[in-house]
Amino acid sequence: MPFEDKFSTSMPEYFAPLPRLDMALERMGLDPKGDYSPSKENLQKLMIASFNSIPFDSLDCSDYRRELDLAPPHLFDKIVMNRRGGYCFEINGFFMALLQGLGYDCIPLPGRLLFERPVFGRMHHRTTMVRINGKRYLCDVGFGAGLAADGPLDIDDPGIQSINDKNFTIHQHEGAVFGDITLVRHSDDGRELFIYASYLKPHTTLDFIPANKITEVIFRSRRVCRLRTDTGSIAVDGKIYRRRVNGEVFEEEIASYSRLYQILVDDFNMIVPRISFSEDWPREFADYGIPG
Repeated sequence: MPFEDKFSTSMPEYFAPLPRLDMALERMGLDPKGDYSPSKENLQKLMIASFNSIPFDSLDCSDYRRELDLAPPHLFDKIVMNRRGGYCFEINGFFMALLQGLGYDCIPLPGRLLFERPVFGRMHHRTTMVRINGKRYLCDVGFGAGLAADGPLDIDDPGIQSINDKNFTIHQHEGAVFGDITLVRHSDDGRELFIYASYLKPHTTLDFIPANKITEVIFRSRRVCRLRTDTGSIAVDGKIYRRRVNGEVFEEEIASYSRLYQILVDDFNMIVPRISFSEDWPREFADYGIPG
């Protein structure tokens, strides 16, 4: 008997599968009858579908003041049934549950956000490691700043890896106190942007609950909602609505909760309750200038 089989959990919902894989695939704009069996090519296809359909959003923290539940059935309700998104703990958690349902060998990894500098702090990120034919890939569909890779990165490749005209290196330092690998993006001007450091040791969804509680507090004052589109991207950043269309940027100051609700429903295609505390508008949110 494997060692871990000697144990059970008091919170089994955190290890539950997604209720309906077909509905999850449809939510991502994919044919539920298609072939998504484990391969690097299919993994790339699934990641792109996630980027193009599931927004990075902090609305439950910033506007609805809801506590987040990271169990896969709850993520299914939020992301599939209500066409919402989430931040890293939610989107990457949902994506990994989808991969597991499709037969992929994967584990969640914790990450230390570095904010483009080699300075490490607390664990505020979750990503995923996927094993295919003996290779280990780093997959991240929940990094809201748009700096992570658009496809799987070979963890054991020491060289520069290019995905969609973006260049990355994974620095190896297994056994180091701050993590085993660091994801670095190479900017067009030659700088190295340190994205995050991760440990390669297996974790469970339960391990992310404490970090998620801290992140909930951080996002209470950061309204972010971002999604790729066929022509660019759309983003709500505090009180600013940005649309990037074929390289052009259009900005609008959101003047009311009514307008915010309209944007979320019409443009992001979300199912959200109306925000009733309109006397609190406009709330003071910083303009974080989400890249895209």
